Formats: sequence, C-alpha cells, structure tokens
Amino acid sequence: MRARPFGLSPRTGEWTYLLTTHGEGGSPNGSPGGVVDELIDVPIVGQPVVYEAALIVLLLVVFTGDWAGSLVTVAHEGGHMIMSVVTLRGFSHFTMDDGDNAGTYVTKTGWGVGELLTRSAGYFTPPLLGLGGAAVLANGNAWGVLAVAAFLLFAAFLYARKGLANVVTLFAVVGIVVALWLGSTMLQMVVAVGLVWLMLLGGVRSSVGMSRGAGADAWWMARNTWIPAIVWQGIWVTTALVCLYAGGRLLFVGDAWPDGVWPFDVPAEA
Repeated sequence: MRARPFGLSPRTGEWTYLLTTHGEGGSPNGSPGGVVDELIDVPIVGQPVVYEAALIVLLLVVFTGDWAGSLVTVAHEGGHMIMSVVTLRGFSHFTMDDGDNAGTYVTKTGWGVGELLTRSAGYFTPPLLGLGGAAVLANGNAWGVLAVAAFLLFAAFLYARKGLANVVTLFAVVGIVVALWLGSTMLQMVVAVGLVWLMLLGGVRSSVGMSRGAGADAWWMARNTWIPAIVWQGIWVTTALVCLYAGGRLLFVGDAWPDGVWPFDVPAEA
C-alpha cells in the first residue's frame, strides 16, 4: 500500500507528509579489537569529560537550535518508524525540511491503538535513548554506545529521503564510524558521552518547544483521546526531565536515583 500523507506543518499551515514536526590490550596494528578492549570497562562516571561534554552540548542545544536538534529529530522519527513496525502499520521512509521539521510516511493510517502508540513514540524516543546510553556508559562501555548509534543511524540513512535527511544521517554515521575506527580513546569517549547528552538535553528542548497546533502530535493525540494537548505535552516533558535527571545522575555519580526517594524508596533487603 502506498504511503498516505497526513498532518499539518506548524510553520506553513499547509498539508504535508508529516507524521510529526518534528589500550592496553589493544592490538599493535590498531585493529578494531584493540579499540573494543580500550572502550570497555573504561571509567567514565564523574570524569571531567562528562562535565565538559554536558556544557558543550547544552550550549549547542540552547544557541544553535535546529542545527543541534537535527539528530534529535532523526531519533524522534526513528521512534515513529520503529513503533509503526511493532504495531504492524509499516512505513516507507522519512524526510526532513529542517532540524525541527520532519515527517515519517506511515503505510497504514487511521484511528487505533497502533496509531496512538506510533504517534506518541516520537517524543519519548530521544530521552529514553539518552537514558539507555547513560546506563551503558555508567558501566564503562563507550563502545556499545558508539556501535548502537552507528547501527541506528545507518538504518535511518537507508530510509531517509530528500537532501537534508540523507546528509544528516550520512554525516553522522560516517563521523561516528571514523571516530570509532581511527580516533583516540579520549575522542571516542567524548563522542559517546556527547551523543548521550544530546539525546537527554535535546529531548527536553524538543518536548518543551513542540507545537500543539493543528497537525502536530499533541493536537492529533488530543483529538483522538479527548485528553488536552497540553496534558500530552506535559507527559512528554515530564518523561524527558526524568530521563535527564536519571541519566545525568548515572553519568555524574553512577546512580540513576537517590536512595530513599520516591518512587524508589523501598530499602533493599539485608
């Protein structure tokens, strides 16, 4: 079945094809096996690279807008695409008009639980990816973050259409692979930590600055669930803030939630 267009662009008000807006032990010849050895069980929690990367990414997210948001938008659309497959709706590709304005072509549209899950997945995806990446980094596995990021970006590149979507995904996957293959251990750690912070901080920016106008995800969810758009935005913003808090704690102190604080306030058994 051919993909069907639906959604309104929050900027132009015109109908578009938008689902949303939006080391030691290393081999002497420098083979990938040596890189893996260097990037597993590397102490990252509380290291200066965590604070430095957080500051750099924060500045990028605040002051560069669409440019820094482009990878967050790819993750957002990736959430729609993955959920459309899980709910058996399918998709054909995604496009990007700019860093904050993108869309996924879903094959089967129409009201249903699958559509609700597909619509809602976009804003959940970046912060949840960031939280998962922070947990992996807290265990000292920068390799895992870079490898998964490269795989997901390559998959996104295969389904990207139009110039910007292709350029963003291609440059991102090439940059990560080059850093993983040729970069120093420190550079690879910086890239991995930076990606995680980008998902965490960019996820907050994305959900706070989202549109609730006609055609936007929040507008569609409100129309089909009778729950106001502002409530849906509040759910997405809350999720992003919780992920930022938990992910930040994982990177800073190695613990996602302080002991004795709700909802994880049940003392461990001796």
